Amino acid sequence: MNTHISLLLLSALVTYGQTQSRVDSTSRSLPSPVAESAQKSSKVTSSDVESSDTGAQRPLLLKKSGFSASFGYDSNIAYKQNPLGAPGVLDQQADAVWVNKFHGMAKLGVYDLDSSVLTPFVGGAWAMTDYTYKNSNEAIPDLSVLNHNTTTAYLLFLLQHESGWAFRAGVMYSNDRSVESDTEEYKEFYPSVGVTKAYPLSDNLLGVLDASVGSHYGDIEDADGPTSSSHTEDELDHIDATLRYSIIYSLETLTITPTYSVSYRKYDNGFNFDRTDVLQNIGVLIQYPISDSFELSLNSDYSKRVSDGNDEAGDSYDSLYDFKKFDLGAGLSLTASF
Repeated sequence: MNTHISLLLLSALVTYGQTQSRVDSTSRSLPSPVAESAQKSSKVTSSDVESSDTGAQRPLLLKKSGFSASFGYDSNIAYKQNPLGAPGVLDQQADAVWVNKFHGMAKLGVYDLDSSVLTPFVGGAWAMTDYTYKNSNEAIPDLSVLNHNTTTAYLLFLLQHESGWAFRAGVMYSNDRSVESDTEEYKEFYPSVGVTKAYPLSDNLLGVLDASVGSHYGDIEDADGPTSSSHTEDELDHIDATLRYSIIYSLETLTITPTYSVSYRKYDNGFNFDRTDVLQNIGVLIQYPISDSFELSLNSDYSKRVSDGNDEAGDSYDSLYDFKKFDLGAGLSLTASF
């Protein structure tokens, strides 16, 4: 009986560790409307960035005045090496992960200022993530116990200047809930500011530069309870700064977008006191629009995280948090705009 209880406790601790690793390796950010509009255009040319009546440059998808909304459904199945972002070899727990997401966004008018255009947005999404990995020799033999649903909601203000730079500020709420136990695993608030510049490189090439800074205020289960100070509910709180650059190449029937990003993260709470991370990602997205509202896609990306600092026992964070991840997937998107 004691052995059985010990095994259950061990399994619970391992599951907690995997959940925290997954949450900690997940990138959460406010959307960039200018970058997303350029990305979703089936054909991007130099004419897709032009001046409004006020002189502010903005993609055509943002030119309509008044109120508008869009709703969509995305489904993506991907082969993921190291889907939980655990330290160690790249191919650990390689898994097919299926993500289905419903999302919506409303544009609350377009307000012309002297040399800028201001647009408020509200939006949200609900995503279901399903793991398929099974191995009877692992501490968690079936990763489906980590299946979870993610709810997000945000308020965002976009200011597009006549110079072509677009500035944004907003706040996002995010929540992960376990499917297995129907309990909340993680929640956070994320205020952030960012800037985007989209500019033509040639008739069929568009460059998109994006930078953002924000602070994650989260709440995750305390691994060792209130009697110990090693782990705390806010230990995943951190400040992040991200720089991203994409090149959108438009063909007659395809859009190919390579992207590189680098993020700096600083942690200061609980077990992660004085921890810093540098996360790099390089990826390629291929989009094939079937119609204005239906699209197929292929995606691939490689991520690497390097951590610096030492925990309270003097052990280096790199052995706990350094990871490499590789994903290769395919998806479909359905979108309706009003």
